[in-house]
Amino acid sequence: MGCDASKSTDVIENEEIESDTFDFTDTQIDTIRSTWPILACDMADIGSKVFLKIFIDEPKLKYAFPSFSDFEENELLKHPPFIDHVTRFMQIIDYLVENLDQQNSDFHQALLMLGAKHATFPGFQVSYFTVFNKALMEVWESAIGEEFIPEVQQCWTQLFAYIMRYIVQGYDLYFSECQDEIIENKT
Repeated sequence: MGCDASKSTDVIENEEIESDTFDFTDTQIDTIRSTWPILACDMADIGSKVFLKIFIDEPKLKYAFPSFSDFEENELLKHPPFIDHVTRFMQIIDYLVENLDQQNSDFHQALLMLGAKHATFPGFQVSYFTVFNKALMEVWESAIGEEFIPEVQQCWTQLFAYIMRYIVQGYDLYFSECQDEIIENKT
C-alpha cells in the first residue's frame, strides 16, 4: 500500500481479509431496500445532513476534508466539492444496498480501499468512524420518520456495522503497511 499519501494504494491481498462475513437474511435485505428509497430520493440533501451532523458532533473532523474545511454550513450546501463528496458517499451506500445479496470480494475490497483512503486524510482518526455511524443513524431516523421502527433500526445498524468493519479494517491495514515499510527501510 505505502505510507505516503501521494502513492497509489495497492490492492489489499484477499488473504489479509477476514473470511467471515455478515449474513443478511432476506427479511433484513427487504427491510433495508424498502426504506432506502426514502433516503435515496435526494442523495445530496441526506448526505449533506449526515456530514453537517458529523461536523457538529466532531468539529475537528471537518479539517480532514481540506477542500471544504473553511466553509460555513450555509456555504457548504452550495459548494460543489462538498455536494459532490456527499453524493458519492450516498452512492456508495446505494451500491451496497443494491448488492447486499451478492456480497463478494470486490464488495469487501471497495470498503477496504475506502478505509485505506481515509487513513491518508490529514488528522483523520479511526475513532471518527464512530462519529460517522452515530450521524448516519440520527439522520436515517429523522428522514425515515415513523417507519424507523426497532426492526428497521436493527437492520440499518447491522448494515452500518458491516460497512464500518471493512472500512476500519482497511484503515488499520494501511497503517500496518506503513509500519512494515518503516521496519523494512531500517533494515
